[in-house]
Amino acid sequence: MAALVVGCGADDPPPDPAEVPAGQAVVSAPTAHTLLLGAADPAELALTTSQQIFERSPVAVVAEAHDVDDGAADDGAADDGAAVRAAQASAAEALGAPALLVGGAVSAQGVADELGRLGAQVAVVVSAEPPGAGAPLGAGGAGESGGPDDATDDTWSDEGTAVGAELSEAEQAAATADVDVVHLRVSGLPDAGEDEPGALSAAEVASLQDDVGAALADGASPEPQDPAEVRLREVLALTDPQPGQEAAIATLRAAGAVDHAVPGGDIAASPESITEIDLAQALAVVGVGPTFGGAAEFAWRVEAAERGDLLPTGTQQLLPARYVTTVAEPSEDPAAVTARAAAAAEAYAGLGDGPVVPTVVVQAGAAAGRPAEERVAELEPVVDAARDAGQYVLLDVAAGDSALLEEVEPLEELLSSPGVGVALHPEDRVSDGVLPSQQVSVEEVQAVIAYIEGVVTNRGLPPTTVLVHQTRPESVVDRERLADVAAGTEAVEIVLAADRTGGPTTGEWVWNRVSDNVPDGVHTGWAGPTYLPAQGADLVPTDPAPLFVAGP
Repeated sequence: MAALVVGCGADDPPPDPAEVPAGQAVVSAPTAHTLLLGAADPAELALTTSQQIFERSPVAVVAEAHDVDDGAADDGAADDGAAVRAAQASAAEALGAPALLVGGAVSAQGVADELGRLGAQVAVVVSAEPPGAGAPLGAGGAGESGGPDDATDDTWSDEGTAVGAELSEAEQAAATADVDVVHLRVSGLPDAGEDEPGALSAAEVASLQDDVGAALADGASPEPQDPAEVRLREVLALTDPQPGQEAAIATLRAAGAVDHAVPGGDIAASPESITEIDLAQALAVVGVGPTFGGAAEFAWRVEAAERGDLLPTGTQQLLPARYVTTVAEPSEDPAAVTARAAAAAEAYAGLGDGPVVPTVVVQAGAAAGRPAEERVAELEPVVDAARDAGQYVLLDVAAGDSALLEEVEPLEELLSSPGVGVALHPEDRVSDGVLPSQQVSVEEVQAVIAYIEGVVTNRGLPPTTVLVHQTRPESVVDRERLADVAAGTEAVEIVLAADRTGGPTTGEWVWNRVSDNVPDGVHTGWAGPTYLPAQGADLVPTDPAPLFVAGP
């Protein structure tokens, strides 16, 4: 089921806190289309989420950050930690309040500072019920409330405020911020089988709301306010839920965001997530957690998903797959080309992991003396037919006597379509007076990759391919430096393809040379002998296994 994102949008000015009654929370959507909250530390993640989304809140829900590392705690402590996290998230959503954690990267003083920024009057402190303490009170323990002066033995905060020495860190934060406390004490998680294990029941929520309302200075109810006035509208939160992230996710939900779980934070690998993001077309998209990569990558992945274009793999990832190539001239009948490409791929069915993708290699020629518009118009029918047939496309660009980038740039209109990459032939190069014929510098190849990367990321396209034909590794001088290039981009897969040359013995020799010491992160391509036998699939190498395979 697709998300329906409703409820302040990114284009709307946030409400002026001075114009909103003191008992109401004020939230604001991200100013940019995408926002990545990528902290790995749960407490830091919860704090930054509150800082980015809540302008003001009379209530905050505070707990101590429990160690969520595997094996870091005994089973009882782990159960208590899970129960506290679940109850805190449930309470924050019910109260429409941010959830904060003390511990890890965030001290009690850091949480106290955030409570002060929020203008909080009440902190709901969630903690595990001590063993043997009996049944929790009220709403999982709600019902105990107290002011900041309840402690008898004092220690001192970073700012010199006296706080109780016997208080927990969460209680110390509340005392330092001089806010009233409502305790929410919870026991272990209930038996599995509930839709939301550890969530507060309706009766517990009602009790907690009553207790918090009574603790507020003006007796105002903490129930969620009018969504049209103070809640987020059209904000989609992408999550990869991990233990410890419950507080951050609950804060976004409490503010009115709609959340969607992305397995592993890999948007491009999940057709369901791509569809969700595409259909939502949210005003702002928030990523939660470190698995979504960096901010620039997240923004690109979201834009690509919002376009909704899938590659022939069925995702927005080129891998895993095997690409079987068929060479075509622009003048050929497009239907005949796609049929030939499909048949070629069928001959290699079952070759390796993932789908076998028919790939049309269109001879794009050299740019010299030809207007770009004319060149694009000549190539378009075959390119469009292949894409419509669910096939991948490589524009085969001759080196000529100009820089490789100058040959590729005129084809940007075609490269701006999803599922279209480029193939280069450095060994066609005429000597430039610096390098001998049939050689290019790695900087030339790198310039093409950087350009293609820019096309992909600036236009919100799925990743694409730059394939470099070789019969000898030295045709790209210093090609080992391509390892750094490959490590620096997620938008382009780099392939070094051993060209089809001579009989079986020569073909094997070329493959061995080109595939030897391939730079890390760079893939290989295989063409085999000039006259490929019917059992060509049996000749495909396995170590390394080529990403691209030339069909018959």
